[in-house]
Amino acid sequence: MTAEGTFLTIDDRHALQFVRRYRQPVDRVWRAVTEPEQMAQWFPSRVIGDRTPGATLTFDDSEQRAEAIEAGEPTRAEGPQFTGTVIDYDPPRLFSFTWGSEIVEIALHTDGDETAMTFTQFLSHPSIAARNGSGWHACLHSLDTHLEAASGDIDFEPLYDDYLARMGPSLGVPASDGSMTWERGTHVEVEKIRHVTSHSESLAEWGAAAHANEPIEWSIEPQGDWTLFRLKHPGIGKNAELAATWHALLLQLDMYLAADFLMPADPSIWIDAYRDILT
Repeated sequence: MTAEGTFLTIDDRHALQFVRRYRQPVDRVWRAVTEPEQMAQWFPSRVIGDRTPGATLTFDDSEQRAEAIEAGEPTRAEGPQFTGTVIDYDPPRLFSFTWGSEIVEIALHTDGDETAMTFTQFLSHPSIAARNGSGWHACLHSLDTHLEAASGDIDFEPLYDDYLARMGPSLGVPASDGSMTWERGTHVEVEKIRHVTSHSESLAEWGAAAHANEPIEWSIEPQGDWTLFRLKHPGIGKNAELAATWHALLLQLDMYLAADFLMPADPSIWIDAYRDILT
């Protein structure tokens, strides 16, 4: 078993999946992954609400956000709390629920003297896999520590870089007219995306101020509980460096939208990949 998550497709839907094994009996692990006070030790929010199929859940992350801000770590940007609905609750086997626009499924079973856990998140869009994957990796490390299966701290930035290398998001798609289009998804509402992609002071906050005069085109579309947005740059041509720069800027935008945090991305990592698709 490895701690790293896997990016896969289940029933035609993109998903992240993590597998864990614990020496504690299944009832002990079940309490850790379902009871509110124990979930607060590792889940990114307090999960408030009845554990009954159809019940509404509220995800109160005020404590976690305050701790992350004090530590200078990325955390969810300000905005309304997520809510969800219990899909299945079958002790001590399965707990699944919606989490904003995503679905989280925690499945347990006894395997010899151990408890095996499969943690799955079904994604609204594949472009969020690396960010969510690294976030869940850190959360599950806290669960492992809570269940005495791990110790120590996680350094988030190299963890995030590893998930980016393994899970994307995908490269932009070139067109015969020299343009390139990138597609991304986010849980952030349409109005905020429009604001941060059109106001000069906001462009600076996610590192794009120097590119404000480039002839870029944004398409931003609500998709129920999440938002799909596309960036079309008509002037990429064969310029792999410029394509890699915008790939990195979109990663910075994604983190800024999700966590109100500028995490610089190095464009040089993707130059060779863009050269390959532009030659």
